[in-house]
Amino acid sequence: MSVPLACASCGKSLEPADRGRPRLYCSRACQAKAYRARRVEAPADAPEGDDGVPHLTVERIVRAGIAIADAEGLDALSMRRVAMDLGTGTMSLYRHVTSKDDLVALMVEAAMADVPLPDSAPSGWRHGLERAAYRDWDLYHRHPWILPRVMLTTRTHFSPALAAESESALSAFDGLDLEPAEAFRYMFMFASYVQGVALTYVSDVEAERQSQTAMTQGTKAPDQAQNPLFTPGAYPRLARAMRAGGAPWDLDALFAAGLAGVLDGIEADLARRGIDSR
Repeated sequence: MSVPLACASCGKSLEPADRGRPRLYCSRACQAKAYRARRVEAPADAPEGDDGVPHLTVERIVRAGIAIADAEGLDALSMRRVAMDLGTGTMSLYRHVTSKDDLVALMVEAAMADVPLPDSAPSGWRHGLERAAYRDWDLYHRHPWILPRVMLTTRTHFSPALAAESESALSAFDGLDLEPAEAFRYMFMFASYVQGVALTYVSDVEAERQSQTAMTQGTKAPDQAQNPLFTPGAYPRLARAMRAGGAPWDLDALFAAGLAGVLDGIEADLARRGIDSR
């Protein structure tokens, strides 16, 4: 009698795969949970085998993927590229990671774990949202490629790390007796601001990368002086505003000022509805 297949994480029964490699997990959540457990058991500096090559582990594969994405963007990531950087064959990766999509999901979990969640309750709702905002700001600076993977969408995708982060941020509203729909509305406004400014930073990172690539390839980068925006008298209000903003923009200062405005707006709305938020 054949032994039934079971998820390697939760033990749930699995149907045999119709074709290709057998399934090891019932969901990406279980795969991510197993990965986090193996991070402790299999550190990145894994011992070497008899041939002098470090053992291939999920941790090493994920860290190699993160290094590629951090340096060159997610478009540069492929199973073949990761294998090449690790000095192994592409098919060897599939013994540990089932696909590129699964690799990216595990990279998100690992990257978010690099910026730990607070281990104490916030002193108030404003403090809670401020530290959540700056945690995300730090995360997007460390790993610009991660932003599209964690942005709010109308179609939710489950990530254990993202769910834990959202739970932590929502705890800022504990004690205000808000309806769930109200807490969601405030969180949507807050997250949209943080991610919107972060998109500006990520775009700058990508533009700089393209400029460096152009220089390496001997092509000429776009000349900002030829931009129609800088034509004298063409857009006087916009030109004055852009000059006042500075070149380059101080995104950290702009982020802090805008965040204060968003939180002021939430505070004013709470006060208008008679909710004591102090």
